[in-house]
Amino acid sequence: MTTPHSTSKPETYFLWPLFQQLRRRHFPLGPDDYDALRQAIRAGFGWRSRRDLRNLCCRLWAKSRQERTTLFELFEQYDVPDWDATPFLSAGAAQKREPGASKSLAEPPAAPETPTGAESVQIVAEARGDLPEIIASIEFPQEPVVLTPQLPLTYREVAQAWRRLRQPVRTGPAIDLDLDATIARRCRLGIAAEVVLTPRRRNTARLLLLVDRQGSMTPFHALSAEVCLAIEQAGNLERVAFYYFHDVPAEGADESVLHGLDQLFPTLDTVFAEIEPLQTGTVYADPQLLQPRALEDVLAEAAQGAAVVILSDAGAARGRYDLLRLLDTVAFLKALQSYTRRFVWLNPLPRKYWAHSTAEQIQRYVPMFALDRAGMYRAVNVLRGKPITDERMERMGDYNE
Repeated sequence: MTTPHSTSKPETYFLWPLFQQLRRRHFPLGPDDYDALRQAIRAGFGWRSRRDLRNLCCRLWAKSRQERTTLFELFEQYDVPDWDATPFLSAGAAQKREPGASKSLAEPPAAPETPTGAESVQIVAEARGDLPEIIASIEFPQEPVVLTPQLPLTYREVAQAWRRLRQPVRTGPAIDLDLDATIARRCRLGIAAEVVLTPRRRNTARLLLLVDRQGSMTPFHALSAEVCLAIEQAGNLERVAFYYFHDVPAEGADESVLHGLDQLFPTLDTVFAEIEPLQTGTVYADPQLLQPRALEDVLAEAAQGAAVVILSDAGAARGRYDLLRLLDTVAFLKALQSYTRRFVWLNPLPRKYWAHSTAEQIQRYVPMFALDRAGMYRAVNVLRGKPITDERMERMGDYNE
């Protein structure tokens, strides 16, 4: 392999453009990662075949299923001839076992030239009026185009934020050394007694996500799906339950408490004590909202003692103030308090869009954060009982920078 600045044929240094493409797709790679690949190649890895080299890049640079898929597709776009160096490497290994054999690694054979894999298409535009005829020849590559969604949050950022939601409990067989107990036991007995073992700590944190679907949340379906997938696959939580709703999880709050409100955009502060908890509603087990389940059963099954996250725009996307939606939401939040005190609200819209909407009033009754990296860290800290300050977030810096 040559350096990125070599003047050899393009196929001999395609790893550097591949590395740059991965960086542009927000892969957290630095010079050390590229140098690690060079050292692995010098050590003899990735020489057997083109597939072997691709797998080597995947092991060093991809950390999730989505990143592996992106790396595979980008790797296949480069017109690099395939090779099979297994017989040569096997012969080199046999020579090493013979006395006086050379210790150098056999170089892979030069592969024959292959076609570029591009299809030429000729486009002809007929002459119209005074405009002359236009003939253009365009080459379309046969390799598929890699379409990577450019979301405000990456899979890795979501995973790193929610791995901090931990509730460690020692469970299972005693396999970890309890150093303090061992020292105390030997000091008490005065002999070299057996060591004291303790169960290993395991994360027993449970999470319930209630995700708003359809309507004004339609533009955010891809983002919410990516967030849910990252939390489920890489959050390292004991249990994650997903349920979906439209606009509000519970409907049917007693509207008689609103009769005394005469303002144009009233708040619920004066009648808050009169609002009865509401948990009669329907949520769904699938994003298409086709598998209904009673909200009361879901809360009793998945919300008891767990952390609860509500993912919805809360009416901010349309910029409207809906008093009935606010009433149903507040009644539901009061019912949720009987199951857990740890719940937050994630809004896919930035805070500046909450003004003069239902979201502006809902945030007064539940910790609401924007669905970005800083907002997720603050939400996780609230669920952990440790609110994060703006100064601490500034010290943490931006992960993408």
